[in-house]
Amino acid sequence: MDMEKQNTPRGETGSGENAPPVLTAEDVAALEGMCGDVSGYFYKMLDYIDQRIRDGVRRGEFTEEQARADLELALWYAYACNNIDDYDYYYKAAAWMPASEPAARAARSGIWYYRYACALMYCGRLEEARQYAETGVALDPDYPWGWLETGKLRAHFGDRDGALEAVRRGLGLVPGDYEFTTLRREIQEGRSLEEMEFHWIDPGCDQTLQAGGDESEFEKRLAIAGIYCDRQNLEAIKAVLDPIGWEADAPYCTFRLPYQGGSLLGRFFLNEAALSKFPLPWVRELVRRLPELDRRGRTFLAAQAGLGTEGLSLEWFAVLPDRTLRLNYIRGQDQLLVLFDRDFTLSKEGQPALARPEGGAFLAFLLLDAPAWDPEQFRRDLRDLYGIPCLTEAEEDESGGSTLTFERDGMLAAVSLYPFPVPRGEAEEAAARNYLWQEAEAAAARHQGHLLVTVLPREQDPREAAVLQVELVCAACRQSGALGVYANGTVYEPAFYLNWACPMEDGQLPLPDLVWVGLYRRESGLCGYTDGLRFFGKDEIEVLDTQAEPGDLHSFLLDLAGYVLGGDVTLHDGETIGYTEDQDLPVTRSAGVWHSGMTLKIPYPEEP
Repeated sequence: MDMEKQNTPRGETGSGENAPPVLTAEDVAALEGMCGDVSGYFYKMLDYIDQRIRDGVRRGEFTEEQARADLELALWYAYACNNIDDYDYYYKAAAWMPASEPAARAARSGIWYYRYACALMYCGRLEEARQYAETGVALDPDYPWGWLETGKLRAHFGDRDGALEAVRRGLGLVPGDYEFTTLRREIQEGRSLEEMEFHWIDPGCDQTLQAGGDESEFEKRLAIAGIYCDRQNLEAIKAVLDPIGWEADAPYCTFRLPYQGGSLLGRFFLNEAALSKFPLPWVRELVRRLPELDRRGRTFLAAQAGLGTEGLSLEWFAVLPDRTLRLNYIRGQDQLLVLFDRDFTLSKEGQPALARPEGGAFLAFLLLDAPAWDPEQFRRDLRDLYGIPCLTEAEEDESGGSTLTFERDGMLAAVSLYPFPVPRGEAEEAAARNYLWQEAEAAAARHQGHLLVTVLPREQDPREAAVLQVELVCAACRQSGALGVYANGTVYEPAFYLNWACPMEDGQLPLPDLVWVGLYRRESGLCGYTDGLRFFGKDEIEVLDTQAEPGDLHSFLLDLAGYVLGGDVTLHDGETIGYTEDQDLPVTRSAGVWHSGMTLKIPYPEEP
């Protein structure tokens, strides 16, 4: 599928005289602006439509049922989906269109029937596609592209004369058109439906495609593969799989595969037509090698992520249209994916982030009630409080911000003013997590500017960089209008932050300023997590589903963080930790619950 030759993909009418309009004139203008001659912003178009529907339903302008029944909206929706030229989006278009069929028939909209027939054809529903294509040209014989689709489908079903008649009718409407003249030649040559679809609308682009020079040829062939089903090869594939149950084209093929005395959930992310193009030897190899892939997946998780394999089970596998594989493992509530290429080797790209954090720059945001600061005062406070000289001057930029950078013991420090709030409401969202400061959200909501304070350790110990970072933030807290410190996933009260910096005078790490202990509840109990250990190159820690008191769980997690940072300890999956000789708390490294990526899970002890 590719773009139709018309100035706009709009239809003739909406869903009916009494139905409220879904798309305003401004909406249509915006959508038309996303169209191009031979390409367009089709994903953006769909995002716009989805947002328009959500907003309209929320504001009571129309219901979701009315939106689905609207003819003009359906035409835009199918136009965007079909031009993405991907099976998933043809499926979406085919699922969307039926609700607007009464309006399309009343309007005698050949465009609607053409687009619906295209979506059905690429979903492998060829009989239905022909029915709708024929209905479209009967209702609207002056719409040329309906004849184009009808001609292809007539040829596929053996009506050569009818196919050539459809071409004649089309050329009568668009004399000399490249698509119709190409179709006429291919009908005469006896080409297959999929060969007829292996084209672009633009003659130059199509010639490049036919010559094998189009970079998107592989994706084009993947889309076309879902049109026609090779029933004989499909049945041979299913015989190799010996599936327990088989759900086809909904939108994918899902089944259970006999596996090691039981069964395993499997899914091909394509329809039966595309699956029928898979080489039968490859499917045999998949079934034969699945136990081997399972073992290699477990080995990968153990070696690359430091995970033990106890309690790890293979839950399901999936095959993508390009024959790459996904194996999904579970352990408890954790899920882990391992990816394989089409030759059954471990994929070098796209594997989940299992490695330990590398650490890096420490950073914090000082929230200000006005988009301004006093660099000179900051330099004086840094000198008077901590004896740190800063001899450089702040450099201003065109946006009204400024940056002060300097080096300290081989580390790079920077303080930058951004004369606007922290974007996307991040600070306000983080402030809501501070259960120790009731006014945190209100304070964060007032900020109009912020200072970004950061320290890059370079070759120094991250703990030295952390101390310098806290010193810089404390000096920044002396600025007029300081509202809060956004760091470690929350917003600290400035007085709290300054108070917990005092242990630095005795050479200790100001732990609460460097690691936030978050708490939340779910049905199974109170949960907690650390936020800040990753800056030291350490895994964050989570404690799940306890019956502990909040204060006890907070202290437990803070003690764990102090143990890890104070002794530069790296905990590994399968180890144990305890505060007494006979206390053994198991350490499990797995996908995070609160955090994305991997975290360490440690149970709360029975004796706090």
